[in-house]
Amino acid sequence: MNEKTFQAIVKYGSVVLAICLILNVWVVMRHVEVYRDATRTALQLQQLVTQQQIFQGLLQEFAARAASDPQIAEIFKEAQAMGGATTGAPPAQANQPTEPMR
Repeated sequence: MNEKTFQAIVKYGSVVLAICLILNVWVVMRHVEVYRDATRTALQLQQLVTQQQIFQGLLQEFAARAASDPQIAEIFKEAQAMGGATTGAPPAQANQPTEPMR
């Protein structure tokens, strides 16, 4: 390395280092933003799954009682009728009483 090359490195090296530092900070900030969005999405998904599990448990509880309680059986029939009216055709398995999980 000669004197001219050394002077060019000294002159432009700090600029290159500053640009690299700025790019590294930008990349880190971008990854933090992506991670934050992914965490938020995962939390929303977990909440939806929990709500679905609660709904399924409630539905199974009502389905278990539908055989012995005529009012609950009537509610299931009305729900089936409303489901068929909104979709155009009665659902094959939707809102059918199911056996409770044991």
